[in-house]
Amino acid sequence: MDVSIFSISIILFLIMDPIGNVGSYLTLMQGIEPKRIKLVLLREMVIALAFMIFFSYLSEALFDILQVSEVTVSLSSGLILFLTAIKILFPTTDGLRANLPKGEPFVIPLAVPLIAGPSLLATILLFSHLEQNQTSMLIAIFFAWISSLFVLYFAPFLNRYLGKSGLMACERLMGMILVMLAIQRFMEGVYQFIHTSGVIASAP
Repeated sequence: MDVSIFSISIILFLIMDPIGNVGSYLTLMQGIEPKRIKLVLLREMVIALAFMIFFSYLSEALFDILQVSEVTVSLSSGLILFLTAIKILFPTTDGLRANLPKGEPFVIPLAVPLIAGPSLLATILLFSHLEQNQTSMLIAIFFAWISSLFVLYFAPFLNRYLGKSGLMACERLMGMILVMLAIQRFMEGVYQFIHTSGVIASAP
């Protein structure tokens, strides 16, 4: 399946949902020395990037073992994107923030799962298998990663000038875009299934 680097980057960026994570990120950074905040952010982002790259390389070995068809992978990617979009549109961030640990984060919960969550890693697995171009996939991952890093780096500014309502509106917009992309991916999978299964050819 031919999907451009730009399209994959957009999808991965939307799943990372850095705008939706601004509040949780700022909560995690409370109590940390200001001069260490950027260092902690960079460290956690690098750890998250390592997870993304690992899952990208894991893709082929995993799917060689599972022996699933491309149609199944395409339908699964659309379903995962849709469920992620629903989560973005109807978040439960208040409960999440209430359970955030105190002190400087290390791997959990910032790198994983706030940045590199299960939905993102599963999507990387599926897309890496569909694209079968490791270089393009790594470039897409890096573009999405650096964009998320940029958003979180300026999180205090965004929180100050957009406010909770502005951030929520941006997050909802990202969720709606992801819904459209999810439906498109799912329909592509349905189209592939119809043509590869011979449903049309066998119809009276």
